[in-house]
Amino acid sequence: MGGVDRIEKTRHATPAPLLSPAAWKRWLQKAASYDLFPQWSAKVRRFVYTPLGILSMAAVVALLCGLVLHPRVLALCGGLLAVIVVGMCWPWLTLRGVHATVSHPRERAVEGERVEATLTVVNRLPWPAWGLVVRGGYSAADTDQAESRSRVRDNGVEDADSEIRLATVAGRSRTLHGWSFTPRRRGVYPRQGARLATAFPFGVWEFGKRVQVSRELIVWPRTYPVGPVPWADDESIVEGNVARNKVGSTGDILGVRPYRRGDSPRRIHWPQSARHDRLIVCELQATHRPVVQIVVDTDPASHSGRGSHGSREWAIRIAASFAKGWLEAGVQVGLVVHGSALAAASGRAQLDRVLDALARLPDDQGTPLSQLLASSACRHFGGGLQVIITTDRQWQIGPARASTRQRWVVLSAAGFATTDTAAVQGSPAARMAPWLWIPSPQDAPHLLRYGWSEARHGS
Repeated sequence: MGGVDRIEKTRHATPAPLLSPAAWKRWLQKAASYDLFPQWSAKVRRFVYTPLGILSMAAVVALLCGLVLHPRVLALCGGLLAVIVVGMCWPWLTLRGVHATVSHPRERAVEGERVEATLTVVNRLPWPAWGLVVRGGYSAADTDQAESRSRVRDNGVEDADSEIRLATVAGRSRTLHGWSFTPRRRGVYPRQGARLATAFPFGVWEFGKRVQVSRELIVWPRTYPVGPVPWADDESIVEGNVARNKVGSTGDILGVRPYRRGDSPRRIHWPQSARHDRLIVCELQATHRPVVQIVVDTDPASHSGRGSHGSREWAIRIAASFAKGWLEAGVQVGLVVHGSALAAASGRAQLDRVLDALARLPDDQGTPLSQLLASSACRHFGGGLQVIITTDRQWQIGPARASTRQRWVVLSAAGFATTDTAAVQGSPAARMAPWLWIPSPQDAPHLLRYGWSEARHGS
């Protein structure tokens, strides 16, 4: 029994291993893969995973082998270094003597229109320049490249996605290369700066320089037909305008017509209604020019979706549609948006200013709506109608009661973030209904034309 007790005590006294073999293996793998200097190692990886990095490491290995094994290996090291020097000096020298300029025959265009571009390349070197490529400025995400998939034209230009490749440029020459594209997004082209680059002859390292822009292209947002301006108070007029031969809400009587749902009861002609046993209303002459201020919420936090199908781009298109349609109808229109505050005016020049301001809006910046409404341009605007364009994200925290001179256009953030239009229906769950509720991109064109009473029944 004593021996059994000693065996049991010895068994209990044996210490258990701290880690199992599998745990040790995982710990060693984690320790071996732990990055002590992540920023420095990222730079090393970017260099190593390039032709220049591979050739440099091969030259170092050849140098060590030549010093340790045999001097003949030093010839390989010298050949690799020669390839590196030539591969870096040649493209650098080529770009020193080549100058590129891009221009557009048209100054302005609209989303979806086919436009032309011209690239002028001047080569001051006595020998030809090969392997030139223009990158950036015409991204495939912003332009339609359906007709430019790796084809070589007669003038030696090869288009592939967003790159414009030049086969060769003769020495001491000036060459013009033209191509066409369809911008799918508003903006100023070339976007984010185009660069002329080359890595000829070995592709060891690519050098680049900015392409000069002699005439930029301003692409306006796409616009849609809109209904007439909604009627506001009689104070929202421009003094001094004469009566127009157009149906309005003030002025002389132009005629009568049957009652339509939404007509004001004050315009009912009771003697004619009693005679015809149905409601008859008077059509009055328009004697003033409305004044409208459009406020666009472009804060990225208020919008959803990306690219040209997101709610932010559609809010800009809606503002452009209102401005174009109402300015062409003689309305005085102003604009308040991130970075711009245009006073209300009329005419073709005002339309160009409004659409240019909308086209130049940056893609990732925007002033919150609360700051826009608190700006001096909005606070001092008291003689007209204010149209505010935002999404339901801001509408939920918006005012409990909108002013009688305000009209809110609210886009559904969920409807513009998904392509499933059936999943987003109904109105926003807010304290009050907006003037115009747009649930999805597919509904926007129809609602801009017939979305309110004046648009459905006429002015």
